[in-house]
Amino acid sequence: MSPALPEVSAPPASSGTDATPLVERASESLRFPGGEWLIRESRRAATATQRGARGDRHFLCYQQDRLAPREALGEICMREAGAATLREAHPLLLRSAGRCAVVLGRYVFQRWDGPWWYRATTPPFGAAAFFLRAWLRDQGEDIGLRLPEVPYGFGHFDLERNVLVTSRERPDPRFPHYLVYSAPFWGCPWRFDPERTRRVNGMPRGKAESAAEDE
Repeated sequence: MSPALPEVSAPPASSGTDATPLVERASESLRFPGGEWLIRESRRAATATQRGARGDRHFLCYQQDRLAPREALGEICMREAGAATLREAHPLLLRSAGRCAVVLGRYVFQRWDGPWWYRATTPPFGAAAFFLRAWLRDQGEDIGLRLPEVPYGFGHFDLERNVLVTSRERPDPRFPHYLVYSAPFWGCPWRFDPERTRRVNGMPRGKAESAAEDE
């Protein structure tokens, strides 16, 4: 399945006016080939004192078409999105059999019934971090109670099976190249899948898998 790549276009009509004069707003929009929109709304306090250490805030929205209501995907960090703008981040729109997902950098969003959006990030989450720690111990490297911090990015998303594959971003042979997450049905949050992870990496069954299953 080939993902739909966006084109840069004029933004949809504004959903309203800013009633808070102490906040400056800006909007950036991308239109996918099927007519769907991805919109980033940035908000910044008008003065440096009001901004404080938090800086700008960015909120992501989705529209099925120009006339449809906006659907909130939530607040995002542009660093995790991988670029300063949507155009540079190259978001992907994935569709199959009525299912819809958006990939933006390290963010993966699923459109559930409602509609509302479920969000996950590609760095190891859930039992995956415990799996990696146990895997290091199996290789003779004990890091104590700390969980390893190793960056994983988006690899592949099988919408039909609801399986997410993340890929190691740096060439560190101590860690498996792929981590796999799955859910029994659409509308159910992903959980780390040690069996699929072991299979796709050709890893022997060992303490790492047992530790992940116990979490």
